[in-house]
Amino acid sequence: MRTVTELSDFIHKAEKLFGIEEREKIVELLSSNPNVGKKLENFGGIRKLEWTQHGRKPKEHNIYYHAGSKNLPLIIICIFSKHEKMILEKIIETLLYKKIN
Repeated sequence: MRTVTELSDFIHKAEKLFGIEEREKIVELLSSNPNVGKKLENFGGIRKLEWTQHGRKPKEHNIYYHAGSKNLPLIIICIFSKHEKMILEKIIETLLYKKIN
């Protein structure tokens, strides 16, 4: 299990969307399997985990994180719905790239 650091934007939005228990499931999954998400090309090691919120109308979200190395904590950066991602995809990825580099 890896140590996980969650940025405040992720914490607030994930708890609003899912609640504390489901946010903790995401953290546990990433802690136990840091490479579960798809690695984004040319973004300094940032990965994207696709997460489905179940319910009457399932909603898909993308969680962006940086797994770092085994000696550093995994950092969960942000979460966006698929709808938000379609609108902001290039802007988000550019900002994330600048944040890491």
